[in-house]
Amino acid sequence: MPVENLGRVLGVELNRLEENQFSCRYCLLEREKENLNIELQKIVEGTLVEVLASLPKNHPIALTLTGKGIIHKNVQLSGASESESLFQQTFAGIEPQDFYRQHFGQEEYFLISIIRKQVIDELLGKCKGAGLRVFALSLGGIVTAPIWSQLNCYGRELQFDGHVFDTSTEGQFKSYRMGANVKARFLLKLEQEPIVEEHVLAYASAFQLILHEKLSLIVADVDSVHQEFSAFLENASLKKKVLLFLGVLFGLLLISFLVFGYYNQQNVILNGQVGEQVTSADQIDLLQKSNAEQIALLGELHWNGGFNYGFLMDEIGEELPRQVQLTAIDMKIKPEQEKLTAVPTLDIKGKTTNLTAVNNWIFVLKDKPWIKSVRLIKYQEDQESEAFQFNIQLTY
Repeated sequence: MPVENLGRVLGVELNRLEENQFSCRYCLLEREKENLNIELQKIVEGTLVEVLASLPKNHPIALTLTGKGIIHKNVQLSGASESESLFQQTFAGIEPQDFYRQHFGQEEYFLISIIRKQVIDELLGKCKGAGLRVFALSLGGIVTAPIWSQLNCYGRELQFDGHVFDTSTEGQFKSYRMGANVKARFLLKLEQEPIVEEHVLAYASAFQLILHEKLSLIVADVDSVHQEFSAFLENASLKKKVLLFLGVLFGLLLISFLVFGYYNQQNVILNGQVGEQVTSADQIDLLQKSNAEQIALLGELHWNGGFNYGFLMDEIGEELPRQVQLTAIDMKIKPEQEKLTAVPTLDIKGKTTNLTAVNNWIFVLKDKPWIKSVRLIKYQEDQESEAFQFNIQLTY
C-alpha cells in the first residue's frame, strides 16, 4: 500500500553491532493538528533481514544509522568554507566519490560524518525489497539537535545512550563523540513526557521528517533518498490539487444540479399552469357549445320554463273576462340576444268587443307572482265584425 501522507512517520535507528548483527530501535510518531504523539516504541535485535522484517509497513521512514562503519569528525573553522573543501581538509587522502557525507554546523563548529556508498546502497536495496520506503537517511546522533531544547538536560553537556554532545552556554553545538557505556544521568523527558533514552534517536529522526516544512533536515547526501522524498512530495502535492479540483468540480456540479432542479421544478409548475389554462379554455368552449345545443333543443321542444301546461292554462283562464275570447296560445322559448339566456314566453291571441276588459285582464295577469311581464303587442279592429283582435306577449 502506498504511503499517502506524513501524518505518521516511522523513525528508525539502525545500530550496527557486528558484521551482520543490528540493534533496531523504532518509534511511530503521529501528528494530530499541533500535537505529536508516540504511538509505538520497540527494540529489535538480529540480522538485517530480521530487523527489517519486524518494522511496521506502510509508513514513511526516517532512518538513522549508528555504530560501526560511520566516521565522525569535529571541525572548528574561523571562516566560511565550502562543503567540498571542508571534506578534503578533514579527510585528506580519501576519495569523496566513494562516500556519502553529512554536514552539520552551528557558528564555527562543524561535524562531518561519512559512510561508504556501497554499504548504504546495499542497505537501501534490502529496505526496498522489504517494502520499506526511506525518505530521510541520517548518520549518527547529531540528528537529535532539533529536539535538544525539548529534553530535560541541564548544563553544557548532553549525554544519552552512548552519545555525548558539548554545547555552548546558548545551547549551540560544539562537538560530538560516542561512548559505549554512556547513559543519561537521570530519566529523560520530552517536555513533560518520559522517554526511554534508547528511543531518542528514533524519535528525533521521525520528528525532523514529520516537520520537514519547518526544519532544515540533518541528512546524508544520498541522492536516491532525496529523489524518493521529492517524488513523494510532488505526488502528494498533485493529489491535493486533484482532490481540490475534484472538490471544486463536485461543488459546481452540485450547484448546477440544484439550479437545474429548481428551474425544472419551475418549468413543471408553468407547464401545469399552461395546461390548466388550455384545459379551462377547452372546457369553456365545450360548455358554450353544449349550452348552445341545449338552448337549440329547448327551442325545438318548446320548453315552457318548467311549469305544468295545465297550471299555465288554469292561471291564464282563471281571471279571463267574459268579454274576452282567446283564439290561440303559443308556448315557446324566446332567446334574448343581450343576455343569451332562454326566456319562456307565451303568445296569446284573442278577440274582444271591449278593450277596457282586455286592459283590466293585463293588470290582473301582472299581479301574478310567476309572471315576469305582460305586453300588448298589437290590437286591430276586425273588418268582418265589430270585435277587436289583440296579441299579448307574456314572459315568466
